[in-house]
Amino acid sequence: MGKLLLIMGDLATGKSTFARGLSRRYGVNVFVKDDIKEILGDTIGFTNRAENKRLSVATGALMCHIFSGFGKLGKPLILEANFRIGELETLHKIAAEHGYQVLTLQLQGSIPVLYGRFLNRIHNENRHPVHICEEFDTLEGFREYIESLRCPNIPGDVLAINADDFSYQADPQLLAKIDTFMK
Repeated sequence: MGKLLLIMGDLATGKSTFARGLSRRYGVNVFVKDDIKEILGDTIGFTNRAENKRLSVATGALMCHIFSGFGKLGKPLILEANFRIGELETLHKIAAEHGYQVLTLQLQGSIPVLYGRFLNRIHNENRHPVHICEEFDTLEGFREYIESLRCPNIPGDVLAINADDFSYQADPQLLAKIDTFMK
């Protein structure tokens, strides 16, 4: 039976770093939404928020398509993104069609902590322009955005992870649970 590990959650929780680390740990392919969106942004371009959102939608559709191809092979796969409920439902449907087990890691954190990390990324890191599409002038604006993206009813097996700090990435109990799933 194939395994699909989904890593999702709030902005600035370390999803991409964790996904890449788990990919190395298990020797499994990983597709990170940011990487795909950067390629689309560089190739197609965008000039405003609406076009940037369309790149996000296209990226989600591509991730579902990628998994559909992997599903035919029965190969394990890790996908990382801030998935929307429709994308999750599609991924679970594809998983059922191909006999995959799915485990979702949902990373969330304290809004003030995440806001601080987000501001640091924008001001101190060399972020790709496709990721600098939201201007949050206030903590409250950031809170509203994060809460609008959170999926309360994620299908299937879900591990909720507190990402207030990055210690979860080396947490032996969490890694043991993921190890058990990936076997």
